[in-house]
Amino acid sequence: MAVPPPSALGRSVDRKVGVEIEFGGVGTLETAWIVADRLGGTVEHSSPYAAVIRDTSIGDVSVELDWSWIQKAGDDGGILDQTKELLAELGRDVVPTEIVAPPLEGDRIGELDQLVRALAENGAKGTRAGLLNGFGMHLNPELWETDLNATALRKVLQAYLLMSAGLREAIQVDFTRSLLPFVATFGDDYMRHVLRNDYAPDMDTLIDDYISFNPTRNRELDMLPVFAHIDGRRVRARLHDQKISSRPTFHWRLPNADLESPFWSITREWERWLTVEALALDDRALSDRIDTWARERARPWLERI
Repeated sequence: MAVPPPSALGRSVDRKVGVEIEFGGVGTLETAWIVADRLGGTVEHSSPYAAVIRDTSIGDVSVELDWSWIQKAGDDGGILDQTKELLAELGRDVVPTEIVAPPLEGDRIGELDQLVRALAENGAKGTRAGLLNGFGMHLNPELWETDLNATALRKVLQAYLLMSAGLREAIQVDFTRSLLPFVATFGDDYMRHVLRNDYAPDMDTLIDDYISFNPTRNRELDMLPVFAHIDGRRVRARLHDQKISSRPTFHWRLPNADLESPFWSITREWERWLTVEALALDDRALSDRIDTWARERARPWLERI
């Protein structure tokens, strides 16, 4: 493996990103066979609601109906099984089928775009299918050890807060998704606290500040996985009642899953994310944007005087 540069953010060699895609209209096992047909591999499944496609061209891919009750309920070969089947069938267009792909180098995301086209051709329905589902696509950009520090993470957070409104407009976040809690915006109080050029917390303070203002996984950019990776004890002591996965990644929940559109692609959403990291890496531009944001927020108050 290549030796990491001082920062692995952006288009660094070997930089990887995990992808999660939610959709309806196609069941778990049918999806698994579409994945195997497109990417190769062997389908393994322990139930009609969860499968793993081993040894595809991009590694192991998991597919599951994202309904924990259905997956965890026991089998009794009778009424319970029949009830589960009925609920799964009714839920296909409301409860998402989810594909979780292993981390891929950014230049290989196109292979997933080809899979998306195959799913759409077989009836998969994405965010804008006219259903009250809120299906989305999540990106998990991996972080190397060189970027697991307070300065790097703070800069990405600041860059994201500055760009959040523009990203929402560019993505045209679906109205239903905007009403659901999963991609909630960051509050003005947190933005005012963080968007200052003199905000330079150590890691403990960065984590504590984030949790104090955002005691939830439901943010458009969920930082809890990487914070839990860095200091799981601190995170879980404050949020002991929430299920938080620990991994060295950002967790970006904002993009739609516009499977029906021939113009939508995971690659394009990855490019959007890279613009956030590009700003984070440009100290002068980031500082100037923070100053501009502060002046624009102050202007309405000055006009009232």
